[in-house]
Amino acid sequence: MVSIKLILILLISLTLSSSSSSSLSSSNALIQQNNLSAYDLLMEYGFPKGLLPKGAIGYTLNRETGQFSVFFEKTCGFTIESYTLSYKSTISGVISKNRLYKLKGISVKIVILWLSIVEVSRDGDDIGFSVGITSANFGAENFLECPQCGCGFDCDDYKLHLNGDVSSI
Repeated sequence: MVSIKLILILLISLTLSSSSSSSLSSSNALIQQNNLSAYDLLMEYGFPKGLLPKGAIGYTLNRETGQFSVFFEKTCGFTIESYTLSYKSTISGVISKNRLYKLKGISVKIVILWLSIVEVSRDGDDIGFSVGITSANFGAENFLECPQCGCGFDCDDYKLHLNGDVSSI
């Protein structure tokens, strides 16, 4: 009797997991069917592709809720002018037109403090970055190219000069 109950539980579990994995694979197939990269997706929501470093290997997106994750093979860090940025191998958050929020996995080193970037927004030609207690605005033209892990924009002796203002919230 116990064996029959165990078999029934296993069959129900397998049925539930196969139906949830088939819906997951169908949503991933839909994303791949559109042939959109994570960079294309950023641009679809009004952001320049250079918000992400080169090397994104995939992403997930729930178009109803905006919840997303972007995947890299490993963590990624680089310095642009006085800002050192770090991207975990998975970054996540919520995306909507001109707004990324509830971000996890992206940090910036300012002087000696590492702060998590929690929101990025676009207002016309300005991109705003918030770490919760303060924010910084930069021109969108600063993010037309993707930085490279390890060297940012200094890989080919090319330096990006960010023109922006830092302000408190």
